[in-house]
Amino acid sequence: MGAILFIFLSVLIYTTKILHHSRQLTFDKWSEIFISFFIFTNCLGYGLPLVDLDLPSVNGVFGYKFRMEVYMIITPVFFILMQQRMQWKLLPIPWYVLLGIIIFCAVNIMNPNNMAVSSTIIALAQLLCYIIFLYIICSCVTIESMMRGIYEGLLYTTILQAFLTVCYPILGITQVVDLFREEVSIRAEQRPGAPGTFNHPNSLGGYMAFVITFFTSCYLMGYHKRKSLILSIVAFFVLIFTFSRTALLATIAAVIVLIVIYKTRHSSIFTIRNIFTIILPLLLGSVALIFLTPIRNSFIGSNMDEMMLARLLHFYCGYEIITEHPFIGVGLNAHLEYIRNTISFGSMFGDVNKIFWRAEEFMFSNPIHNILLICLSEFGIIGTLPVIFFAVRRLLRIKKNINGEGVEAYKILSLFSIGLICCIGIHGMADWAPFSTLPRNLWIMVFFITAVGSRCLSEEKRSY
Repeated sequence: MGAILFIFLSVLIYTTKILHHSRQLTFDKWSEIFISFFIFTNCLGYGLPLVDLDLPSVNGVFGYKFRMEVYMIITPVFFILMQQRMQWKLLPIPWYVLLGIIIFCAVNIMNPNNMAVSSTIIALAQLLCYIIFLYIICSCVTIESMMRGIYEGLLYTTILQAFLTVCYPILGITQVVDLFREEVSIRAEQRPGAPGTFNHPNSLGGYMAFVITFFTSCYLMGYHKRKSLILSIVAFFVLIFTFSRTALLATIAAVIVLIVIYKTRHSSIFTIRNIFTIILPLLLGSVALIFLTPIRNSFIGSNMDEMMLARLLHFYCGYEIITEHPFIGVGLNAHLEYIRNTISFGSMFGDVNKIFWRAEEFMFSNPIHNILLICLSEFGIIGTLPVIFFAVRRLLRIKKNINGEGVEAYKILSLFSIGLICCIGIHGMADWAPFSTLPRNLWIMVFFITAVGSRCLSEEKRSY
């Protein structure tokens, strides 16, 4: 009921916006509204199941349902409305990209270690549909319109999550957030943190980490500077009340990296002056923020020991898979089924159930709480190396990207992509939330745009 109400109100808000700007609605403005609506509704994660494997438990981060998501519904509507205003100029697809996609799909489906082929097919279908959506949109919409749409969508998202955070946990109005939590994780109901429109506080924390790094990137690059600063502070307010330790650490680290990169964009990072005037003060300020403010209560005197034990158990399961199948893993979205079928929880961990709350249920129904181990378990070393190469290449090219003569939107999104890498890497060391649907949709979109933006989405490629 809450999801339907949310979508109805979203349609109402954007319809009012369209009517208000009806006389100035160019193709770019339509595109901006479309992207903004997608980003705003993305924080809900609502979809109608088209294919349901009806499994007793998930096999990986993609779940076991192929759903008709909001973007699948609004994209045809957008193109029907815009068909006379746009020129189709599909981006060229290099042959090696197509070959890589075909090989990736074939290896995962035909992997002899894959014990959950149907779940793998569900995951591949979800990924391919979303990639095709991004490919079509990026072929027709300029990077400037994409940037403005993302900004507006995350603005509305931040306001909504802040409102829900005030309702719960600050005012204790659980009825508001329960509207968006039809399905909760095994420990969600025992967490006091703000879940917002998500099913778990950790998921909201990870998403707000992305939002903070986005508005920080905008602030540093001078894009709506005052508004971006205010939105960063509001998003940080939401993050604090999620009580997500890993998301908080990821945010602090990502913001430090973004500030250092921006401040040293015309010089070497590790000069004596930069170390003592930029890096060291930021690190000391972060330590003071964590240990000299009420935030320290999230780290000290909490259930950190229990959570560390849970993650170590999961890490060991991932280690077992990697040592047994180091090269191609066990297949996309299939590592949990492999764990349930090959690892004896009782013999391996003994009486750990007496120490850790519902340990066996947690271990067999939740993906490994480490995204690197998930990648190595499901893709193996061969499939994980390209991911690491992409992240390292983005880091090495960031100064060139933000110092070049490209459009402002590309520079902002390029800087944001570095913040995403930091957030995904750090938060993902102790959680799988960055791979869940809502964060995944956002970072895939940004990486996709920046991957093709430098050569295909310039002003000269604009469609009318």
